[in-house]
Amino acid sequence: MTEVAANSNRLLQWLFNPFRFVAGFQALLLGLVIILASSFIGSLSNTHFDGLLDVHTGAAKPLWFFLAEGLIDWMSMTVLLIIFGFIVSRSSFRIIDVIGTQALARWPYLITALAMLPNANRRVLEYIMSKVTQAAPAVTINPADVLVFGFAMIAVLLMTIWMVALMYRAYAVSCNIKGARAVVTFIVSVILAEAVSVLLIRVFLVSLQNS
Repeated sequence: MTEVAANSNRLLQWLFNPFRFVAGFQALLLGLVIILASSFIGSLSNTHFDGLLDVHTGAAKPLWFFLAEGLIDWMSMTVLLIIFGFIVSRSSFRIIDVIGTQALARWPYLITALAMLPNANRRVLEYIMSKVTQAAPAVTINPADVLVFGFAMIAVLLMTIWMVALMYRAYAVSCNIKGARAVVTFIVSVILAEAVSVLLIRVFLVSLQNS
């Protein structure tokens, strides 16, 4: 029983605080693989991670566009956390740890990308949009489609919450910040990073593609 409990505890640590085991360049390499894999899988269903916390099924784009979205989301948050880390942390920290752990913290969106793969999600979304615009439905849906879509939306919500929790834990651990300073600066970073990432994606990437 002791060994089982130890293994369970280790699994929980990997799921909710993997930064105890991996950081720096290892976390960066693993995180980059996960970000790019999530973006690639998202491209298969036209699922865009078009903001720090945003997930939308939208128009078809080149693969590089999806990859760039994931990288912009990650770096928008990382740069802000490094800045706040220098401002409020009372100890020195390694920038590579912040960069790497923030990349690794985005791994729940790999599950999100997989959850959005079924065509049922696209059919339900198209059906909903036809109702909103009062146009004739271009597709028909069945109860199975609705069930798959429901599970996907629950997965998206849970994975977003999970990712935010990991991002906070990564920030607190890598910058050695606790308490109100950590919470307040993290919340401000999330708000700013959301705005910056959306702006960069909508203005820079869309302009780049259309040029």
